[in-house]
Amino acid sequence: MLRIILPLAIIAALLFAPVFSETSSGSFTGERSVPLDGRYFVGNTIDCFMKQDFSISGECAPKDGNLGLAIFGAVFVSAVAAALGVLGLLPFIGRLVSFGTTVAGVVVIAGVAFFCLNMVGKEGVDIQWGSYLAGGGGLLTLISGLSGMRRR
Repeated sequence: MLRIILPLAIIAALLFAPVFSETSSGSFTGERSVPLDGRYFVGNTIDCFMKQDFSISGECAPKDGNLGLAIFGAVFVSAVAAALGVLGLLPFIGRLVSFGTTVAGVVVIAGVAFFCLNMVGKEGVDIQWGSYLAGGGGLLTLISGLSGMRRR
């Protein structure tokens, strides 16, 4: 059951929790930090997927190049892992699904780490708690997959 819930939690953390904040200044509000979630990067790509246009180029490309692709990769692989987790409820293919869950955990950790390492050096940008939550969820997904491969 964790092989289904953890990838869905990663998707929720990346799409709905603030993953970074940017400092903006205005004449009325002054200087303040504006938190943004992962939909900033992959909102248009997800809309294209919902319209059954399975492309990540052109109009459907994630924003900001590789940073958007890292977030999209983590969301997409988590969705695939959650779908495989449903199939993993069948007893005879559980280990194969656990291998897929393990790979998904590694991809999520790598994608979130790439995103965070590239955002840290930018001026006026801070990493928010959604990034940490998604990275921790990726680690728990990795551990869950490894545990499932041992039949636990």
